[in-house]
Amino acid sequence: MSRDVPSLRRVERFLKTLVLSVLRGIFRLRRVSPFDPARFSRILVIRQHNQLGDMLCVTPLLRALRARYPGAFLALLTSPVNHEVMLHHAALDTVINFDKRDFLSGKTFHLVALWRFVRSLRARSFDLVLVPATVSTSTTSDVLAYLTGARTRIGAGSINGKPNPSAFLYTHERHLSWPDGQPRHQTERNMDVADLLMLPPLDRSLDLTLTPEERSTGLTRLRELTDNVRPVIAYHVGAGKPPNRWPADKFAMLINLLGKEFEAAALLISGPMDEGPVSDVMGRLSVRHYLLEKQEIRIVASCLASADLLVSNDTGIMHVGAASGVPVLSLFGPTDPRQWAPCGTCHRYIQSRSGDISSIAVEEVAEKARGMLRSAGAPQTGSSTCL
Repeated sequence: MSRDVPSLRRVERFLKTLVLSVLRGIFRLRRVSPFDPARFSRILVIRQHNQLGDMLCVTPLLRALRARYPGAFLALLTSPVNHEVMLHHAALDTVINFDKRDFLSGKTFHLVALWRFVRSLRARSFDLVLVPATVSTSTTSDVLAYLTGARTRIGAGSINGKPNPSAFLYTHERHLSWPDGQPRHQTERNMDVADLLMLPPLDRSLDLTLTPEERSTGLTRLRELTDNVRPVIAYHVGAGKPPNRWPADKFAMLINLLGKEFEAAALLISGPMDEGPVSDVMGRLSVRHYLLEKQEIRIVASCLASADLLVSNDTGIMHVGAASGVPVLSLFGPTDPRQWAPCGTCHRYIQSRSGDISSIAVEEVAEKARGMLRSAGAPQTGSSTCL
């Protein structure tokens, strides 16, 4: 079935406006009764934005919910882009895939398919729905929360003073504010919406749950791919946003330098949008290097889990590496690492002092990478020391 994305988005915007108008007209303001935060037994977290990093920054919240409600049924609703990466997560009982394209194709709206999906949500009898938001609100998420029929629905009433137009769909609105001068990590921002639940203290590390079979397969694949050379230093030289890309010539200088100094295997990670930057770097390399390209995200994660270091731009693979357990050295230009850099004693970041990532010096990155490799005891035998 052909799926016209621009047309789908136009239809989606129209339907959102229509649904909100109807709901505002029929929604009666009700007095919100206090609730006992200990009583919830069936919980749904809705995080259906497409960004990979945003999704993985929710994992500390999921762990905190599991610790607070050890016997509860805990579910996560995701978009198709992030469904795979969240499968098997240790804190979750199930991951629900919400694909808008099942209900919208071109200018056609499939009401029956949508109704079946809503019925399946309501049949799970959730008593709490939580919708974290840190950058922007989502009308789709707000409507889905309402349609579950859960008696308690918690979400953003506003973010940094900007009202959420569909906040009336929640029973408990949280007004979230993070002043520019007081940076707060994205993992902590995701927790802020759940303040009423009195969750345990936050461990800000990211995680995805690789099965024992996936870890074994990743180690075997990494050994075969790199001719069993150790240490393995992985590099992600691309990024969806060009200002987040460290220059190819500097990446190549770094790879050549560390490759010779540590006799390391250089593993370049290449996704669907990375062909150009990866090609630019590979054409400048004089040390042995290997390419892992266009693989499913869980395969990438399983290979990274057995690497010794990942040097990455500020992009989704940076978060995948941290969640898989490999020590990550991340490079930041215009974005704030105090919000986005992976947390944990084994991770490091370098931020451009000018906001221009190209101003980061090769020797500065090399020196930090050397320290990380030595503290990790490289070369290793195939298991990360970060988790």
